[in-house]
Amino acid sequence: MCGIFGGAPELLCADPERLLFHRGPNQQGRVVVPGRDGRPYVIGQTRLSVVYKGDVPTPMRRGDAVIAFNGEVYNWLELRSELEAKGYAFETATDTEVVLCAYLEWGPACLDRFNGMFAIAIWHERGLFLARDRLGKKPLFYTHGPRGFAFASELKAMRYLDFGEVPICQALEFYFDEHTPFRNVKSLRPGEYLLLDSASGDVTLRQWWSFPRPELEFADERAAVQKFLDLFTDACRIRKLADVPVTLFLSGGVDSSLIQAILKLDTTYTVQFEEFESTINEKAYVREFARAQGFEARIVTPTRAQFLETFSDLAKFIEFPVGSFSVFPLFCLARAARRDGFVVALSGEGADELFNGYYRNELLLREDAQITEDFRGPYGTLCRRYFGSRLERFCRMASRQGGGGVAPLLEWFAPRWDDQRTFGQNLSSLESTVFMQPLLVMADRLSMGNSLEVRNPFLDHRIVEFSTRLADDLKYREGHGKWLLRQALKELVGADLGIAKRSVKHGLPSPVNQWLFNSSTFDRKDWNHVLLGECLKQLALGHDTLGKEAT
Repeated sequence: MCGIFGGAPELLCADPERLLFHRGPNQQGRVVVPGRDGRPYVIGQTRLSVVYKGDVPTPMRRGDAVIAFNGEVYNWLELRSELEAKGYAFETATDTEVVLCAYLEWGPACLDRFNGMFAIAIWHERGLFLARDRLGKKPLFYTHGPRGFAFASELKAMRYLDFGEVPICQALEFYFDEHTPFRNVKSLRPGEYLLLDSASGDVTLRQWWSFPRPELEFADERAAVQKFLDLFTDACRIRKLADVPVTLFLSGGVDSSLIQAILKLDTTYTVQFEEFESTINEKAYVREFARAQGFEARIVTPTRAQFLETFSDLAKFIEFPVGSFSVFPLFCLARAARRDGFVVALSGEGADELFNGYYRNELLLREDAQITEDFRGPYGTLCRRYFGSRLERFCRMASRQGGGGVAPLLEWFAPRWDDQRTFGQNLSSLESTVFMQPLLVMADRLSMGNSLEVRNPFLDHRIVEFSTRLADDLKYREGHGKWLLRQALKELVGADLGIAKRSVKHGLPSPVNQWLFNSSTFDRKDWNHVLLGECLKQLALGHDTLGKEAT
């Protein structure tokens, strides 16, 4: 895992290597290349050694081509063999060199061959190619204007930032797609690539991957469970491969427990707040699982004093609010694992999104099942007027401003809603392509803030595609989502453990409102405001200019 940056030097902070050091403490480097317009362009990288622990050229070059690479391509050895058969010779045992050669061989079409998480910058023939992985696990920001073009893994590497709120992001209380808190800086979208012509300065954006359209393939329970276990076992296996120690962020829920049931790692990490022990007791489930399987479950117990002590670091690394109380516990998990010598951690993001696992999904689907017959009956018109469409019900659920916030969400979500899909399929699509983005921001920033790489087996593109081929009742059944995952877990650990019987699972909240505002609610608006202020302060401390002379 790494930090990358580049473009016009005057658009970058004076020392991006220092600002992105936490993303790559093992090596740092940059090269200067000439553009067609005669101006110099920088390509730079900080490197965290995961696949190969020795030093390698950073950035890496082949002829006139230069690559700065952040992420992992898990099938790099297979791709290397394919490229060797075409005559390529390799000088390093890294996926970075394979990615560069794959681009030289296949151009942007190489992205379809990668199984992994990545943000890529390749300078070739005096032009720049940027790309992000399918679901946006690795970040990549860019600025483009009269001054020129620049990019970086994190906002802090950009010299000029012009703050400006985004209405849809204010409504949802998080940033996603191209949106950032700064008018002059955009995020490359998940599954998107960018081409810069250095002669004209023109930028071309293309979507190379979109969430798959549903195609029913699996309706038989037994066949679906077996197919999932086959795919998921391989997704876990390839994400365990590393030249450094690997651990797992383990909760008492289905998702991370499935990973542990397959990989049987020696050590795991779990957060347990004392304030929640009587209501959200992950520790009890995890310790029972650990006794049954014979692994060491390390419990991290964050405190209010630790939160106040690390608050500035949270803001420095997260850079903008994500509408979640999980910022602090995720940081604590990553810090504990890294201090104990781990460099890679696996985590369960993606399962709830793909398999209708959130309570909000269950609530909507449960209601929909109850009122379906009413819609078909003699009072169908009244029901449609009272309950509204499925999209309207979804937007009421998603609104953070009550009924007054529904209209802008309807306008924004309508183009993404497909009436040819079932309700569950639409929920999976929107959860995975919109609402998961801030969770992946957290997973990346708070782990990399501790120089720790987080990998997500559920976000293997084969699992994503498989989830769209399932009959709806293999995801949501009898009032609960993730039905298939629960069956798979029982196959692996039996039906008697608490993790296999648990029907209600909370997220990863922290008592921030209790600590800061003496409130027991999970309303995140005040927390977002406090965090945004500290984020802007930390960016200002690390920048030459904030909000001045913006492009």
